[in-house]
Amino acid sequence: MRFGIPADFQLLVEVSTPTGESNYLHDHISHKLQQLKLDVENLQSKLHHNSVNEKAAIDAFNTDVQQSIQSQNVLVQKLINDEKERIRRIEEMKRQKEEEQRRRLEEEKRRREEEARRKREDDERKRKEQEAKLAEERRLKQERDEREKQHKLELEKQRREKERLEAEAKKEAEQRKAAQQNSLTDFAAIEQSFLQYKKNIVDIKETIVGPMNEDKDLKKLVNSLKRKINPKFGQLSNSYQQLNRIKHEVVELVSQAKGNELAYKWILNFVAKAIVDQAETEVIVKPNAALPLAHLAYTLLETFTEFDYYLSSRFVKKCPYIIGYTCSIDSEEGRTRMGWKRRDNKWEDDTKYDERVSGICMVWATMSRLLDYPQQLSFYSFEASWKFLARLLNRDLSLLTNAHFSILGNWWEAAAKEFSGKYGVQASKLLNVLTVDLPVAVSDRKYPAAARLLILGEDLQNNRNWNSLKEMER
Repeated sequence: MRFGIPADFQLLVEVSTPTGESNYLHDHISHKLQQLKLDVENLQSKLHHNSVNEKAAIDAFNTDVQQSIQSQNVLVQKLINDEKERIRRIEEMKRQKEEEQRRRLEEEKRRREEEARRKREDDERKRKEQEAKLAEERRLKQERDEREKQHKLELEKQRREKERLEAEAKKEAEQRKAAQQNSLTDFAAIEQSFLQYKKNIVDIKETIVGPMNEDKDLKKLVNSLKRKINPKFGQLSNSYQQLNRIKHEVVELVSQAKGNELAYKWILNFVAKAIVDQAETEVIVKPNAALPLAHLAYTLLETFTEFDYYLSSRFVKKCPYIIGYTCSIDSEEGRTRMGWKRRDNKWEDDTKYDERVSGICMVWATMSRLLDYPQQLSFYSFEASWKFLARLLNRDLSLLTNAHFSILGNWWEAAAKEFSGKYGVQASKLLNVLTVDLPVAVSDRKYPAAARLLILGEDLQNNRNWNSLKEMER
């Protein structure tokens, strides 16, 4: 900026011709003018100087402003950058916090899952340990029970072996003196033998039937075998081919139970009962049915050595006459011992009883004379038949009933011919007493079965007809 009088401004002052005073005044004015001119020049110089300084100041100000703006820009940019960094850090912290939160949640989830897994594993381990403990306790108990059973069986086996040896020791003497057995037959020993067989039945109920009824799962398995075995008895016929097939099937089915001792014993007991039941029902109607049933029974005796214990006990329980046992039937105890059945508080009909025990005896008698098997079992042998006849013939006549003669008649048809071939002359003497002397001794009682036995003896004497069972078809 410029201030003051322009440089081309003409300063004109009109003055009169000076006089002295006027000169003085002129000089004074000239001096003043000159002074004014100098002042103006000075002023102009100052103005010029000021103008230059002002421009410099403005330029400096502009420079300062630009620098300030630049500084401000740098500061603003720095603030912006700082804010961005702050926001980035906040976002980073937020992301880290979220990541940390997510990590903690995942760790917590994994921890809970791990705890749940460990708890499941621990529960499963405890369950298995408990099951193993219970299984071990059951196993130990079963082993203890098995040892006790084995000990009892061993004692029983020893007792029976002792009895067998004692019986065999007496057998030869009994055979030689059979005709004079009236004074030698030990009926007290026979009764003891009978009571032992009865005790066997009680033991079977307590140690086999009872425990089986408590084991429902095992009972289902043996009942399944029972349902397969039971029909086989009804399928027996007069054909050896059919018999061999059924023998094979029954042996196969019984063998399936061998894996479990209790099941095996239960099946043997069931089969023994089934054979005796078949004898007292089927044989009554069809006597020839005794032959295939006897063959099947003897096959089982040879295949399963333990079967003798169950079958012999069943035979004696249902038909004690087989071992020569007889007692009075005037009391309930006597009838019960002799195998009578009681229903609705009434004893069965005499005829029905006679038929039942005679059917059982016929099967046993058939087994005693079978030559298809080695006669190694004393209970099912010619020697057993000899004892059976001798003991019945030596009984007090007052104890004899129609049942005795019915049984003897069935024994005759089942085994008399083969018995005679075994013992020859001695058998002839014994059979003559059986079919002549004994029936005559009770003729006043008019027993129908005694008359039948008398007729069988006469038919043999007159016609050489044994009236034996018809042999099976080979």
